[in-house]
Amino acid sequence: MSKESNQLAKMSRRLTHRKRRYDEIEGYNTEGNSLTTCSICSQEMENPKALPCLHSFCLKCLESSSSCSTSFVCPLCQEKIPLPPDGVNGFRDSFFINRMKERKAIFKVGKVIMPCASCEATGRQVTSRCMNCNGFLCYKCVRLHKTIKPLRIHKVFTLDQLRSGKVDMSKLMLEKDECCPKHKEQVLRWYCKTCDIPICRDCTVMEHTRPEHDYVPLESAVKDHLEEIKNLVTACKDINRKLIGAITKADKVKAKLDSQLTKATKQLKDAESQAKEEFLKALQENVKTTTDQLNAIKMKRYEKIENEMMELRNMQSKISNVQEIGNQLIKSGSKHDVASNYAVLCKTLKQVQGEITLHNPVNVSLSKVKFNPHQKDSVESVHLGTLSSGSMSPRDRTGKWVLEKEIGVEGPGKIKGGFGVAVDPTTSDILIADWTDRNIKVFDSGGNYKHVIFDDYLDLHPHDVAVSVDGFLFITDYTACVKVFSHDGIYLNQFPARSPDGKSSITDGSELYGLAIDSDGNLLVGSSKKYISKHKQDGTHIATMKTAICPLFIGMTRANRYAYSDTRIIQYKGSLLYATNLTASYHWRSWRPCGVCCSDDGIIYVSCYGSSYGGGQGGIYSFTEDGSYLGCITTDVTWAQGIALIDNDRLVVVQFAGRPAKIFSYVE
Repeated sequence: MSKESNQLAKMSRRLTHRKRRYDEIEGYNTEGNSLTTCSICSQEMENPKALPCLHSFCLKCLESSSSCSTSFVCPLCQEKIPLPPDGVNGFRDSFFINRMKERKAIFKVGKVIMPCASCEATGRQVTSRCMNCNGFLCYKCVRLHKTIKPLRIHKVFTLDQLRSGKVDMSKLMLEKDECCPKHKEQVLRWYCKTCDIPICRDCTVMEHTRPEHDYVPLESAVKDHLEEIKNLVTACKDINRKLIGAITKADKVKAKLDSQLTKATKQLKDAESQAKEEFLKALQENVKTTTDQLNAIKMKRYEKIENEMMELRNMQSKISNVQEIGNQLIKSGSKHDVASNYAVLCKTLKQVQGEITLHNPVNVSLSKVKFNPHQKDSVESVHLGTLSSGSMSPRDRTGKWVLEKEIGVEGPGKIKGGFGVAVDPTTSDILIADWTDRNIKVFDSGGNYKHVIFDDYLDLHPHDVAVSVDGFLFITDYTACVKVFSHDGIYLNQFPARSPDGKSSITDGSELYGLAIDSDGNLLVGSSKKYISKHKQDGTHIATMKTAICPLFIGMTRANRYAYSDTRIIQYKGSLLYATNLTASYHWRSWRPCGVCCSDDGIIYVSCYGSSYGGGQGGIYSFTEDGSYLGCITTDVTWAQGIALIDNDRLVVVQFAGRPAKIFSYVE
């Protein structure tokens, strides 16, 4: 490497170190915002006050923002905080922010002219800082500190020492004594347990006197508090993990909602186009039909009116002829003419008069034709469809499931004797306990084989498996202990199930079967002694409940209740909620319910083992959370054992006796 390259590398490392030191001094949080900057005025905080919600602001900003005499709303988190008796000034001082400001001030000296804190001279450049006096000193005042006996014990450091890092400024800040905000000359050396605040000597004899107030040395209180804070931070990690999981789930729900909304919008547009087309077609047909009717009326009535007009014209012709002959006879007819035509004329005239009398006039109603257009509310009868809000009804989930894939059919991933099954909540991988092959086979969410988990600690045959959000694997293998493995199959620990008294292990001939993890992350273990033992994931026993049957498999409902099965399905949470005896209720024979799992939309799915030796038929059946039978999902499984949901629309069920596992998908 050339000399220039070495120099550039050294310069880069030096700049990186300075940048890191500057960020430490500036006090940037994870969002890149300076912790010493007030969020209200966007300036460096003056007289910072810490609220109970742990946000800090300038005192003057709090005073200007406080419009109520009894409470104050935090501008950042919107939490409503009761005001102390003396207003916002009663909020505690933020020593943490003050210390960060003090660290920043060390780097500002030289850029900003600052007077000496002791002699207040502005003509001399400050060169050092006294950690006890909490101020910058010029070189003359540094000499006085070294000369005057009471000041010799003060910790004075040059600015170069503090800036370069030769002096551990963080440690100095932590060891530095803080003065009482009420008694400025007194150091805070005590802690009032009654008021939960640090106090000074004067406070102990004035405001915080015994026996009304209980106080202890500050060092002792800080030691105890640090232990509690460590526990709180640990608890926060667990809570944060759950929140991250909840946020991830909410994001998935939102993404699915967006997908469903897009799909629904497209369906609406398609329905609109189809309805328009159908409506236009129906309208055209209606217009044609009505026009044809009008034409038929026209032709029929025209014909009727024309016939009547023809009859009237014939009668008119006869009358006109009689009238004309009569007039001729009157004017110029001879006696012979009158005598010979009289009878004929009278007969014709009477005949025509009779025809006119008998003839009905043309019916006026033949002219009445009217089109009555539909009213507006009739147009609204065009129905494009309805929108459904909320979860799908449990009853809509039955009868619409299809076989998506068979898994573990052949090759290294062949399932020789499947029993339990679990779905990794993080990766959606499918883990199947192979009782015959003595291992755990892992498939991806699509059913493609990935790898196998095998260890000598699986003494017998694995029955069931559960996976936590942290990736830990819990396995029961017909012994009295739960085995714990890492995600890559490394043995970590084992612990026994406990009897109801919590003192003795359930080891006298008992075997462990079903496994489940509740919404709080606790592990539920089913025992052949008809117990469900509840543990933390490190094995710590929480409680043990007596069950009515042997819990071969356990599922958790959305209400955090336990659903378990072995010839019956039972819901339980401290006390029995209901039991459904499937054989007695639904007249199925030669089979029994085995696996059980619960969906987010309130459905309990049960896989039923139907031995072909007894002529029975297995399948997957569904129930509501209150025990109501919904229906049969499929009967395309005979040797069914464990069952699990990959998501609300996909089920995986394991079969015994060398049969493949099967994935079923819900199709809308």
